[in-house]
Amino acid sequence: MFISLFSENHIIRLKSITSTNDYASGLVKSNNPAEGTVIWANSQTAGKGQKGNSWESEADKNLTFSFILHPVLINPSEQFLLNKAISLGITDYLKTKINTLAVKIKWPNDIYAGEKKIAGILIENEILGNTLETAIVGIGLNINQLKFSDKIPNPTSLALITGMESDLQHVLFQVLYKIQDRIINFYNNDIESINDDYLNDLLYFKIYKKYYYNNREIEAMIMDVSEFGELILRTKEEEVIKCSFKEIVFLHS
Repeated sequence: MFISLFSENHIIRLKSITSTNDYASGLVKSNNPAEGTVIWANSQTAGKGQKGNSWESEADKNLTFSFILHPVLINPSEQFLLNKAISLGITDYLKTKINTLAVKIKWPNDIYAGEKKIAGILIENEILGNTLETAIVGIGLNINQLKFSDKIPNPTSLALITGMESDLQHVLFQVLYKIQDRIINFYNNDIESINDDYLNDLLYFKIYKKYYYNNREIEAMIMDVSEFGELILRTKEEEVIKCSFKEIVFLHS
């Protein structure tokens, strides 16, 4: 069903697993899996989010999967471009289902529908010298879940937005198609469109919002994202701030 990166023959379907990223990591260490191998679990008991956070997902309701890339032609310094390409693949899919203006990327790679989070991405790279040997890409995408834990601050799902239930396997294939298109663009060195589209889809891009940074509240506008993935903001006082993940907090208005 897929060409180039993904193949139905390389989809591993699991009923329950601690983490699809951990399972993929084990495969890389022991089995030399083909690029495009997908690990899809109906349920994760210890799903992983960014910087040690957890990812909660109701069993059999959402998509929790990982896939393996061997992007050896990509310089490790360009690894954030891979993050951009994958984030855009997910927004490309969601825009076929809901209002395109509502679909945004909250830096660095949370996917939002309006002001609510619908998907998250965790990319774990293995670098050897000047080579990006392996990238394990974990994705959690809320599809049919209607109720969420109070511990999750602002979740939503495709079903909550559209009022319709979706076939998980069909959605998986469609999401992989969209991600594949973006990754192929990246491999073909179509960097300009990836950078431009990422900024255009970035939540709060060129809009003044409140943030907590360096032990103080600021009001600033996102101006750009550096090649290394740093967020670049400008305050109303014309101060330019460049920060990495976890150095700044988005404050709700």
